[in-house]
Amino acid sequence: MIVLTAPQLSQFRAILLGSMDQYRPDQPERIWTLHNGPDSLQCLIPCSGLLYRLLSSPLESLGFQLAGWPATQEATLPVVVGARPDAFGNDSLDLLPPDICPVPDVHGDTVALIRQIMTPPLRGMVEAVFQDREVVSRYWTMPASARHHHAFPGGLAAHSLEVAQDMAGQAALESHERDLCIAAGLLHDIGKVWSYTPDMFLNAAARAMGHELVGLCWMERELKTLEKEWPDGAYAMRVLLSGVGRMRKDGSMPSALVARLKAADQHSCEQERHARTPSRIWAPTQWQPRVNPDEE
Repeated sequence: MIVLTAPQLSQFRAILLGSMDQYRPDQPERIWTLHNGPDSLQCLIPCSGLLYRLLSSPLESLGFQLAGWPATQEATLPVVVGARPDAFGNDSLDLLPPDICPVPDVHGDTVALIRQIMTPPLRGMVEAVFQDREVVSRYWTMPASARHHHAFPGGLAAHSLEVAQDMAGQAALESHERDLCIAAGLLHDIGKVWSYTPDMFLNAAARAMGHELVGLCWMERELKTLEKEWPDGAYAMRVLLSGVGRMRKDGSMPSALVARLKAADQHSCEQERHARTPSRIWAPTQWQPRVNPDEE
C-alpha cells in the first residue's frame, strides 16, 4: 500500500507555450512544458479552468506555483496549481526557448532589435503582436514562401529580421522614422501566419485579400491601442504594412518609407535566392582590380 504524503510547494518563473487549439479539458493527464529560456520543466495542468485562462491569454512570464511529490510515488510530475503575474514585468519573449527558430540566432537577434525601438507605444505594439499565441506557435518555424524565397523552416522569421536590420541601418532617418522602419520590417509579412494552410497553400482569406491585408486585420486591436497613444505612428504603420505606394488622386504621395520597405524586402529575397541558385539570379559582384599580366 502506497501512503501519499503532502506535496512540496515551489515556484518556477516561466512561460507556457501553446494555443487554444490545444485546449482539451477532458485530458488532464496531458504533459505541458514550462520554459525559462534554455531551462524547461515538464508538468501537469489538470485544472481545466486554469489551463483555459493560460491558453486564452497572450504569452506572459508568470510565477507558476507547483505541487510536487517524491519520485518514488506514482505522481512524479509536478502539478501547476496556480499562476500569478511576474513581479519583474513581462519579458516573455526573452523566455522563449533559444531554439524556437530553426535558424541560428534569429530569435535572439529579433528580440534584441525589438528592444532598439525607442518609442514606447510602438515597441509595446510590436511586443504585443509577438506575444500573440498564434504568432508564437507559427511565426518562428514557418517558411516565408512555399517555393520562391526563404522556403525553409524558420524562413519567415529570418527574412523579416533581414528586412528589419536593413531598415534599421538606413541613413538620413529621424529616430522615430527608424523605429517605424524596424517595426514595419519585422511585421511586414506577419499576415502569412494566418494566410497558409499547414502544407503551405494559400487559404481563402489570403487569396481574396493578400497576406498584407490579412495581417492588418489581425493586428487591428494592437494598431487601435497604438493610435490612442501615437496616432501618426498608427497611421504610418497601416500605410507601411498595407504596401500602399501609389500617388493619390490629389497628387499627394504616401510616405517615402514605403519605398524603403519594399526595397529592403526585395533585397532580402534577392540575396537569399542568389545564395541558393547563383546561376539563376543575377547580382552585381564586388569590384576587383585587374591583374597586370607583366606582374604575374
